[in-house]
Amino acid sequence: MIPQSFIDDIQTRTDIVEVISSYIPLKRAGRNFKANCPFHGEKTPSFMISPQKQIFHCFGCGEGGGVIQFLMMHEKMTFVEAVEILAKRLGIEIPHQSTEKDRFKNIIYTCLDEASLFFHKALLEDASARPVIDYLNKRGITLETIKKFRIGYSLGRNTLIEYMRKKNLTLEILERSSLAISQGEAYRDLFRERVMFPIFDIRSRVIGFGARTWRQGDTAPKYINSIENQVYSKRDHLFGFNFSKDDIAKADCVIVVEGYLDMIMPYVSGIKNIVASLGTALTVEQIRLIRRYTNNVTLVYDSDKAGQMATLRALDLLLENDLKVKVVSLPQGFDPDSLVRSKPKEESIRVFSDKKDFFDYKVSILSKMHDIESIEGKTKIAQEIFSTLNKLNSEIEKYEYIKKLSFTLRVKEEILIAEFKKIFPKKEVKSPQPANLQTKELFSIAEKIILKFMFSNKKAFPLIRKNLREEDFSYPLARKTVSYFLKNYNDSTDMTCNKVLGAIEDKEISGFISKILLEEDIPLENEVFKSSILKLRQHRARLSMDKLKQDIKEAEVKGEKDRLKVLINKFDKITSEVKNA
Repeated sequence: MIPQSFIDDIQTRTDIVEVISSYIPLKRAGRNFKANCPFHGEKTPSFMISPQKQIFHCFGCGEGGGVIQFLMMHEKMTFVEAVEILAKRLGIEIPHQSTEKDRFKNIIYTCLDEASLFFHKALLEDASARPVIDYLNKRGITLETIKKFRIGYSLGRNTLIEYMRKKNLTLEILERSSLAISQGEAYRDLFRERVMFPIFDIRSRVIGFGARTWRQGDTAPKYINSIENQVYSKRDHLFGFNFSKDDIAKADCVIVVEGYLDMIMPYVSGIKNIVASLGTALTVEQIRLIRRYTNNVTLVYDSDKAGQMATLRALDLLLENDLKVKVVSLPQGFDPDSLVRSKPKEESIRVFSDKKDFFDYKVSILSKMHDIESIEGKTKIAQEIFSTLNKLNSEIEKYEYIKKLSFTLRVKEEILIAEFKKIFPKKEVKSPQPANLQTKELFSIAEKIILKFMFSNKKAFPLIRKNLREEDFSYPLARKTVSYFLKNYNDSTDMTCNKVLGAIEDKEISGFISKILLEEDIPLENEVFKSSILKLRQHRARLSMDKLKQDIKEAEVKGEKDRLKVLINKFDKITSEVKNA
């Protein structure tokens, strides 16, 4: 946990203009700067930066906030990672309020990093690793690639344990880092005489290893992986993501493969927006990681039956999480690694670019498994496709794919829709209807004034807390913002914009605040502020009075004299408060 005082200090010492200008070109626009927004395509600049307020806002897409939010959005990183980047720019160390658990995790990170350097040095310098270098070279893995991915070699003979003990790392730490295993009272290296692929997290910290045999005819399992521990859970990470994340964001698409070399070989051949799922079925946690960078996924698994089944499982999970899915069908007998090694570069890139829509891919696989001309075959194919379509959130997409299925199976779409409804009654498929126009909720000038004052005047927040409630704000984002601050801040908090924005991780709120603060037509006068509070209180009173009128009328009809007397007293009290406010 990073102390809030440190976050405030970081922001005070950082110039948002300097940071943003290191990513995109800026032009002076009066007191502010402007640029083409880096978060959406545009030709006319609508991205504004205020040096005075130390905030940015795009009036095109609505993104906004302070310097921390800019880094979070541009670099696709977490709040803590953004603070760490800014601290590094300033050359200062973060005073983490760490627990014993955090400190032990840091020791494990150090241990794993040391191990990766030891394995890497062994591969490059130890005489016994020369045949391993030859093996890797034959597989197209050059010295440059070895260094890029820090590929190493585990010598065995407990050489790692001996080396780490000299670094004052205990056997317990080595075991809990998945580098050593105990056998009775003795310990031995977990990895012995294997090619070592370090697994990095998104922040390029070593968190584990994949270890591969290299001798022909070796009867041992081809791969063994680190045992899951405090820093490594394979379901939370994607191999190679630290190398490819920027290219994924740039391409707005990620290619997902299965194995380490399936990722490495295409990457070094020029296909940069690629990751591997660490030899496991794609998980929800991995999908969440992907969604930070793109909503478009291309699956490129092995061409054998196991690869096809893995593809079908993965595409269902991706669709269920609202991602767009394409599939590349590799030539029979190839995986991404062997394809890149055996085919010319241009042909490999062409194969990776030949993407099928998930629907077309699944239909092609099912057509090989079932007789598409028979009634039984049509039924089974339809049921399998329905199962996938039910993962889609868009009713229009479901309807359009059912139309395609109707053409493929030569079965009327009305019949397919009826069958779909019967199997999945809770999610009906309807022909798309024209959407009704929705009335936008108005953001009143009074609410804008109150919020701008709140982030511009230190005395405003206590007055807002004393006089208003979150339900007094009718505009949804205004209500959400006020609710956030009423719940998380007290009257003594410095609410000036650069202070509060540094603590907000909700980009909807930070973008909303930055927009209000950059709007020049919102007056900042004390009397206007007080008048705006009064307007919201009067509106609340009118709503209460309208409700009381209905209750009084009901009490009169029912002859409830005691209740009527109480209601009239409440009505008179509110009327008096409104007059005297």
